[in-house]
Amino acid sequence: MRCNRHKAIEVYRQSVFEGSLICTTNELLLRFVTKLRSDLPKKTAQYRVGNLSPGYMDYTYFAFYDEYLRSQQLRFGIVLNHHQMQFELWLMAQNTERQVFYWEKLKEPEWNREKVAMPRYTVLDTVIEANPYFSDLDKLADSILEKYY
Repeated sequence: MRCNRHKAIEVYRQSVFEGSLICTTNELLLRFVTKLRSDLPKKTAQYRVGNLSPGYMDYTYFAFYDEYLRSQQLRFGIVLNHHQMQFELWLMAQNTERQVFYWEKLKEPEWNREKVAMPRYTVLDTVIEANPYFSDLDKLADSILEKYY
């Protein structure tokens, strides 16, 4: 089946115009992850935070790390998975070579055996908030961040 690009672009344009529900919801989600990023250093001095990566309506995340992780070319990420609409914790490597190196070391433990292949973007990942309740953003932020201090 051949895609009619003109028709698809028109549907896209109508869906994402400024002020549309999709745009305002995406903006709310980006602001919320930005709030998490700015609140984490206020809760604990253990970690430094990196930049926000807004993604492409797939994953929005920010990295955080301590000196040990940095020395190992690793960092954690608090990630909003837009497709699953859940928050995840990722252990990420600085580059693909380091990702493979750490995947080989960490793929065998019992808590990671369900992974049959190396994740696409991470060394390890887990769900930290499977059903986020966005009606109380302060409570949701506390629920996510309290896991790190």
